[in-house]
Amino acid sequence: MTSSARITLLFILLAVAVCALLNPGNFGTVDTARRWQVARSIRLGEPAVTSDDARQGFGIPGRNGVPQAWYGLGQSLLLIPIDALVDVTASPLLLRFGLDPIRRKQVAELTVAFLMQTFLTACVLLLARRVLLTFGFGNTAAVAGTLALLFSTTCLQYVQCAQENELLLALALAALAGLRAWHRDGRGRWVLLAGIACGFAILVRLPSLLETGVFAFFTVAAGTNPKRFLAWFAPPVVGALLLDRWYQWHRFGELFSTYIGMFGRLNRPLDQPASFPFSYPFWKGFLGTFLSLDKSVLLFDPLLIVVLLLVVRNWVSLDRGLRLLLVCLTLLLVAYAACYARYYDFGGDVAWGHRFVLLPVQLLCLFAAPLLLRHRWPTLWALLLASVILQAASTVIPPNVEIIQRSTGFRQGVLWNRAVNIAQIATNSENPRRFAGIPIEWRTLTYFPFQLRLRFPRVAVWAIVGWAALFLSLPVLISALWLQSSRQDSIETGASAGRAQVSLPVLF
Repeated sequence: MTSSARITLLFILLAVAVCALLNPGNFGTVDTARRWQVARSIRLGEPAVTSDDARQGFGIPGRNGVPQAWYGLGQSLLLIPIDALVDVTASPLLLRFGLDPIRRKQVAELTVAFLMQTFLTACVLLLARRVLLTFGFGNTAAVAGTLALLFSTTCLQYVQCAQENELLLALALAALAGLRAWHRDGRGRWVLLAGIACGFAILVRLPSLLETGVFAFFTVAAGTNPKRFLAWFAPPVVGALLLDRWYQWHRFGELFSTYIGMFGRLNRPLDQPASFPFSYPFWKGFLGTFLSLDKSVLLFDPLLIVVLLLVVRNWVSLDRGLRLLLVCLTLLLVAYAACYARYYDFGGDVAWGHRFVLLPVQLLCLFAAPLLLRHRWPTLWALLLASVILQAASTVIPPNVEIIQRSTGFRQGVLWNRAVNIAQIATNSENPRRFAGIPIEWRTLTYFPFQLRLRFPRVAVWAIVGWAALFLSLPVLISALWLQSSRQDSIETGASAGRAQVSLPVLF
């Protein structure tokens, strides 16, 4: 097995380990649970919205008054084959153990969440490394950048909570990898794959048209034939838009509306303008994306500061293609900030960071560690280490805790409150006022084995032992990745030197 194949295998094993460690025993967010129900509706004909959710006010009346989910189709499409696999393999086993329907659904949700996140995390890791290699970074730098993306950015939290963000990140990286391959060899199949990735992202979330346009601009500006590029890129994107419009018509009988617009019409409070749900003050939302204590991308993804400083300091020496991509991603971040500035649920509310704008942030952060290795600035390594600690803290308890505390008067900011909360939980000195109204599940480590202690303490003991053993495997996997990437760099350096020696008689 070659070093490159070993790196691939190690990244897959790392994805399995991280997802097993972070899994809370469910999707971690009601949004994904409801998208799972839509997947079962498509596959099995079940209601798109359960009766329990409908009673809680979820859903938009569709054709014949049947409630429909206010989400895009994309993540549900991904869930369909995973749900089918779990149904075929796990359901008979669960029946044999005599579990009741509620327990069977809980185990199924845990398994579906683990399989989906493992698949997406492996895709993110492998594609991130591929993208970095295409920009001339060595194997060691590419592995460092990929590891930093996983452990030092908000990516880690969205591995845990199974929100659609990780799917969007995987699709964006697939598009970039395809476009860079097109720049390298000019084969149309790479652009077609990039177009499919962008089209699928549009099905996940319609504003993904923004990155589709930015990626297209980047490709053309980097030097390519626009007509030939669009001939391959446009068909899957147009096909996705047509499917999105058909899905809207199929559910609601309307072609030119959006589910979020329908949500606004049906749920607008009396004191809100007609533009609801886009009724938040624009400048408060736009500037809050960068400066607010609760949602600032600079606070929740400090690697963005590392990239900014390194790029400004070393702009002239950067590769032209990399400079162009960094500019395009910065414009994409500004566009997303403006797009969601007026959204009433600023930043996604119950979320770690501003989840609506995280895609360009995470893509920019991908280049932090490679640039730091290439353009040495020792002080910034401290910021990278702080980012690792910050993202690890994001997975300890759910973000719901700080949202509730903010509504009860604790307005020092999410990060400060998270630090205080962890310290008090760890020392068993919880302030009754601070934790008023917060269930015990959210005041316990959110990782599944520790949640098991609340229901099945005997089983939890063994689960925690397994969890600890898996945690200890992380430094082993990371060390092995570093060793293999260094070995691959040595092999490639030796091969380059050999080619140079062979060419000497020709040169002289």
